[in-house]
Amino acid sequence: MEERKQKRKTRIKILAAVALIVALSLSGTLAYMTDYEAAENRFTVGSVDFNLYERNWDGELPDGSYASSSDASSSNASSSDASPSNALGIKQAEHMYAGKVIPKDPAIKNNSKNDAYVRMTVKIPVADVITAEDDGTLVAGGQAVETELFTYDVNPDSGMTLLSHSVSPEDNSHIYEYIYTGGGNREIPVPAGHDIPPLFNTVTFANIVGGQLRDNIEFIHVDFKAIQAGGFDSPEEAWAAYQNQMP
Repeated sequence: MEERKQKRKTRIKILAAVALIVALSLSGTLAYMTDYEAAENRFTVGSVDFNLYERNWDGELPDGSYASSSDASSSNASSSDASPSNALGIKQAEHMYAGKVIPKDPAIKNNSKNDAYVRMTVKIPVADVITAEDDGTLVAGGQAVETELFTYDVNPDSGMTLLSHSVSPEDNSHIYEYIYTGGGNREIPVPAGHDIPPLFNTVTFANIVGGQLRDNIEFIHVDFKAIQAGGFDSPEEAWAAYQNQMP
């Protein structure tokens, strides 16, 4: 009798241990669907699929393919291997001068079947330089002051709203983060299949006096992050979960 009780206790312990292992396994594999993209680093987790594209900057289309160039050698050249056109901003940026306006139009397409929250980040390099107004009048009496090297006007049709502005002293840049509100007053998910118009359409290089900068100038940088809306009661809860998954 005593032996049977001991075997029963052992069996219960084994079942409890198995249940604990299963519970730990389930909690360990939980991951929300997120997406992050930047020019140098692109990856997708789960089934949230967003694409940042710029038709007039490098010719990329919402599906990730590239528009045929006006100077492509063949009329039936594929959209993926057309040579860049001189009209594209990426080519114009090779020859920068004070006050130059360059096409740059970061837009985002939600290519997935899930509604998701998305935030765009714009990083602008800054430098201590002397600048002038359009009429030639020196700014700040001709003194060198910290200046954003590029400016832009937010497209009101983009549905994006400024969330925060911060300074990054490590790489001498200003960082602007935008949330999708659809033109309203609060952050909302981007519907599945929705195409967000460009955040802006052009950038303008600062009207810098003289040759104050070296040839190598860091360009304005745009990226985004996204996370599924399903399963969360608020965007704040969703972004907290997103942050917890970042390495």
